Amino acid sequence: MNTHFKLSSLAACLTLAVAGAQAAGPLFLNNNPANLQPLRWDMSQGPIKVYTDIGAFSRKNDGTVFLSEAQANNITAFSLKQWSSVTTSTWRAETDPAKFTPFSQVPSIGVDVKDGATASLVYGHYNEGGFYVIYDVDGRVLEEFFGVPRDQVLGIAMPEIAEDRDGDGYPETIVKATAVMNGWTVSHESPPPGQRSQPPADVNGTRYAGIFTHEFGHAINLSHSQTNGQLAYFSEPGFGRDLYPGVVGCVAPVHHWLKGPNDSHIDPKNIETMFPFIDPKNVAKGRSPGFEMSTVDRADDIAGISNLYPTADYLSKTGSIAGTLTLKDGRTGFSGINIIARNVKDPLGDAISVMSGDQTQGQIGPDGRFRINNLKAGESYQIYTEEINVGGYPTQPTMLMSQPEYWNEGESNDPRVDTACLAGAIKAEAGVTKTADLIFNGHTDGVQYSFLTAGYLTSLSDDGQRAGGVIGQDTPFVWDAQTGPRLLPQELDLLASALSTMTGDGSQMLVEANFDGQTQWDPDGNPFTLKQMALWNYDSNALTPLGALSNHCDSWGGHISSVGWGMNRKGSAAVGYSTYENADGSCGEFNSQLGTLSVVPYLWTADKGGRPLRLDGLNMDWMPWIRAAGVSADGGVVVGQGNGENAYAWIKEGAPIDLTALTGAYVADLVSNDGLRVPLATERGVLLWNPTLGTGPSAMRSISAPKYCTDFPFPSWDGIDHCKVEGAAWVEANFGVPEQQLNGISDDGRVIIARVGSFFTSIAGFMWVEDLGWLGLNDFFRKQGVVEAERYGMENPIAVNGPGNTLVGGVTGLQMTWHVDMKQVYVCEGGANALVAFPTQAAAKVKAGARLGRCEIN
Repeated sequence: MNTHFKLSSLAACLTLAVAGAQAAGPLFLNNNPANLQPLRWDMSQGPIKVYTDIGAFSRKNDGTVFLSEAQANNITAFSLKQWSSVTTSTWRAETDPAKFTPFSQVPSIGVDVKDGATASLVYGHYNEGGFYVIYDVDGRVLEEFFGVPRDQVLGIAMPEIAEDRDGDGYPETIVKATAVMNGWTVSHESPPPGQRSQPPADVNGTRYAGIFTHEFGHAINLSHSQTNGQLAYFSEPGFGRDLYPGVVGCVAPVHHWLKGPNDSHIDPKNIETMFPFIDPKNVAKGRSPGFEMSTVDRADDIAGISNLYPTADYLSKTGSIAGTLTLKDGRTGFSGINIIARNVKDPLGDAISVMSGDQTQGQIGPDGRFRINNLKAGESYQIYTEEINVGGYPTQPTMLMSQPEYWNEGESNDPRVDTACLAGAIKAEAGVTKTADLIFNGHTDGVQYSFLTAGYLTSLSDDGQRAGGVIGQDTPFVWDAQTGPRLLPQELDLLASALSTMTGDGSQMLVEANFDGQTQWDPDGNPFTLKQMALWNYDSNALTPLGALSNHCDSWGGHISSVGWGMNRKGSAAVGYSTYENADGSCGEFNSQLGTLSVVPYLWTADKGGRPLRLDGLNMDWMPWIRAAGVSADGGVVVGQGNGENAYAWIKEGAPIDLTALTGAYVADLVSNDGLRVPLATERGVLLWNPTLGTGPSAMRSISAPKYCTDFPFPSWDGIDHCKVEGAAWVEANFGVPEQQLNGISDDGRVIIARVGSFFTSIAGFMWVEDLGWLGLNDFFRKQGVVEAERYGMENPIAVNGPGNTLVGGVTGLQMTWHVDMKQVYVCEGGANALVAFPTQAAAKVKAGARLGRCEIN
């Protein structure tokens, strides 16, 4: 007896795209770790039997039938015939509509499937096996059964049930597949005369047929692919949205089939059927991507089905290229990168894509293997790497951790000789598999830029080998160079915006934890436990409470009585904010002079415990909160801010110093370990304040700040490059100095990292180094030859270690963290490259006349 396995609810869905290792890979594997294989239909019993829905497929606005059941059956037959007619594939299905079995003749169904309830008669049941096609006339099946919006998803199909016929406990044979086609999205009304805002009616469903053919590909067990579709739907001139049929900078861009210069439009006929987006509505110059994607005539789609169901002579008649994509070490395989082979003579018309590791889909760990079949014998092909642009894939798409590049005969990791545009051509031979291993480019010396993990790392140990941060908004974790990421106990919290939360030796982290175990209730009656600042020990998992000013007052930021924001490198002093209670036990006012202040700055030291910092003398009007954010090694210098726009300092726990009133500073979060340098962000630039010199002009040193036009661009909402038109002085006069978000400082204060700019203009990552000034991080990486940073760079550096030679950060808004080891950097001295220690030795060399960066890079 064969055992049936219901496959996961992975929905291979096709998404509406409107204006604005093998091709297609397998969708499902048998999950046998000892012998991973794609699921396949058994073709030894003849064509797959087809069952179709009854009732209309699409209706007009007035409720009359637009596409009938018979018309829908004709589209089904047409699309199945496309896949069944591939000469190098053995897959076949019934393609005669007269031989389709309507649902009314299937005893276990027997009705028109039109909503979630009737869909449950099809899904989850073997019924009679075969392929079941639902005509969802108004999108209710999609919305009620699958929970997806009918105006965004055009169809969903998948192999649904598979059998274990060889008795190994894993299913390998598909016995039932289903497809639901969204008739609600069919263009059924023609626009009024002279009006072009609406596409013409799809009278016979010829444009919508592309969705049928695509979804039926999933039922065959084909995944998505990305070969030309990304060019056709997402490449638009300007705004950084140009896409290329090759490596960026090596070939000219090709644009959206409707947009861009006419001579750069891609012809819709070149879009592969299994690309995950489609435009079934629009027609231009008689061409429709909806129709073009309904035909299986692209090399990529033909390779996809032929790889799963090859004829006996398929591989002997065509050529193949196989290899492995590895990191720059040449050993570690890397999954999830798109690899495309393009015919040198016909790069758009003859192209096939694969994903590295698509035959194992991450089930055996990193796998960089790929294989490209169906290459025309006698033709020459170039292969290159790119990221998956968008869409769902069973092999997890990954970020390109290097520069995109072509394969060449001298493939290596050295970007000086293996340049991105250096391309080799491989001549395909019938029945022969050529080898082409790809290695990510990147230097193994000098600055090392490495992707670490998904999440925000916000603090670093002094040696740069351990970092702490958060996943999501407050789930703390630690990354360790030897053991990788580790989640802290789930009952602990850490705010994503908190800085300096790890000790210099990496042994402890500043977190929030509950110690009394008592349950409280919020105003809605929901239970919670109140948390407070604590130190968590990496090795022992032990917690040390850092106290709070109240054991029952709940902060506006959550069920927390005290929050840690920063601490010194030894963990002997920590700062943040705390709730408090009045003499009568109520929560809120610290004293009658402070209005409705909800939380107050809080200092904890190992010798004295926790206490509030003074607030006397401050103007507390409209000041709902003040927090302490940074503390020196001895706890004597504390800085912080209030209400997100005022900066304060406390020296030896004395009266607060209003740094905003003194300097115009709008933030003070950082202090050097010795307390001698406090960077202050102001509207005129960054000041370095030495608290030991008082608060007069002699205590303040300007270190300027990056500027628009000269240090990074100023893209304007009006589309005008004002840097070119009016000049840098005009931009500064009208828009000022870019905002500085100062995120980290080295122990000696000689290195400061910052995110500069705003979401309304542009954002860039910078690093200030004593004697070197402000360095744009992306320019610094470029001059150091860090090709891995070309694609993403670092616009949001978040933390720097004590010595100032390692930092972590990423891209604003993305929970992705890169690790930058700068312990040694290159300077060009006397025309020769020299590796020197950073930052002190590098700064001294530059001061003596050397240039920061490799000599061969301008």
